[in-house]
Amino acid sequence: MEGVNQLIGNCFKTEKSEESEEEKMEKEDDDEVSAETATEAVEETQTNSEVCKFYLENKCRFGDQCRNRHEGDPDTVDKKDSMKSKAIKNEQERKSEKKPPMKAAADVIKRIQWDQMLPKEYFVIGYLDRFLGVVEENFTTFSWENLASVDYDVLAIPQHRIQYFKYKTEKVWDKTERKDVMFGSTGSKVGIMEFMEE
Repeated sequence: MEGVNQLIGNCFKTEKSEESEEEKMEKEDDDEVSAETATEAVEETQTNSEVCKFYLENKCRFGDQCRNRHEGDPDTVDKKDSMKSKAIKNEQERKSEKKPPMKAAADVIKRIQWDQMLPKEYFVIGYLDRFLGVVEENFTTFSWENLASVDYDVLAIPQHRIQYFKYKTEKVWDKTERKDVMFGSTGSKVGIMEFMEE
């Protein structure tokens, strides 16, 4: 009985394999026709469409299947490289033109406090008041302790509000003008001692 079942099973398998070969041939023909129609459709849309901007940038990922036309030379990569090199040159020039760092107001305060050659009573500070604008006061009227430790009736200001220092009537340090005669950090040729002698 088993032999008969095997014989019948083999017959069915051969019939199925013959049918499947015929079906495969038909499917291949259909695939060829669909591929031909697809390429025709792509060619038709390419003639009616605009030039692919991604192709010109050498970045089109659709290749021959792209809906847009692939015309012209995709040589803009060289242009981009030259643009990058120009940007790098500009950045290097900007860095080379960078202004020298300026000493902070805290450094000027310390110098006036601790340098015996600088008379404190001749220095005036211009600071930014929240309500009145820029106000000038003598250096000796300020308390230079920690702001948290002083009382409300003591004149103490945050150091970032200081706009300039004057020696008598001339500015020797100015934040907005980037002037620093006290240390010469911004390229000033005259030091504070020479300035005081004039």
